[in-house]
Amino acid sequence: MHVAPRPRMTAGSWVILAGMALLSLIWLLPFVGVILTALRSQGDMMMNGVFTWPQEFLWSNFAKAWDVGDFAIYFRNSLFIIAMKVPLGILLAALAAYPLAKMTFRGRNGIFLFFLVGLAVPVQVALQPLVIMMRGLGLSNTLFALLPPYIAFGLPLQILVMRGFFRQIPTELIEAARVDGASELTIFRKIMIPLSVPPLAALFIIDTLATWNEFLLPLVLTSAKDSRTVPLGLLQFQGEHSSQYTLLMAGVLISIIPVLVIFLFLQRYFVAGLTAGAVKG
Repeated sequence: MHVAPRPRMTAGSWVILAGMALLSLIWLLPFVGVILTALRSQGDMMMNGVFTWPQEFLWSNFAKAWDVGDFAIYFRNSLFIIAMKVPLGILLAALAAYPLAKMTFRGRNGIFLFFLVGLAVPVQVALQPLVIMMRGLGLSNTLFALLPPYIAFGLPLQILVMRGFFRQIPTELIEAARVDGASELTIFRKIMIPLSVPPLAALFIIDTLATWNEFLLPLVLTSAKDSRTVPLGLLQFQGEHSSQYTLLMAGVLISIIPVLVIFLFLQRYFVAGLTAGAVKG
């Protein structure tokens, strides 16, 4: 059995590979510094610097940061928002993208352009109206005040991606289901959604990251400690322990662990999902 020889690396390829490795190292260097700082004592860091091997690994820094920083409250709030907002937002986007991609009706393109305009609207211009609206609804200073704006500002990108993917699904498949008597809801639930796992997973990652890291809306719409999300809690923790760098870095690592875990589990869908949603529009 003849096996084709592997192509040899040229000098240019080695240069590109070395350049990419160097850029990766530069990109990872701050993260390495955070990890090394979080795992050492304050005295060790002040004496030996950040980028040295810790004299002793103090895993207790994480437990102390968790207790002192009240991260249990902030994690509970952020996880609640993500559990409510991300599935509901993606479901609404998919429901809107399906008719925009596979149905013919008057004003379809105008509706799609209306959603796309939302990509150009910065959240800052809506802060004052949102404060007045949530106060009028009695939701001010509660976690539920974050759900409507989170969903609304996430829909444009989600609809764009889902519509692009739905347009690639063969129309003949949908027509055959309609001939067999399937309703539009049945087609959406049993054909469109099962075929859309990659873009749904990609949107889940993007939306989870954006929601977890969102800072401005919680800062404006909530102020009570029981309603703070992780970014606000981390800001409070930083203000109270600005000179205790080891605890502060431990708190930073605690705040990013959930999104890292989500990305590691769903990363194989990420690029494929975004590419599939961006080929046609």
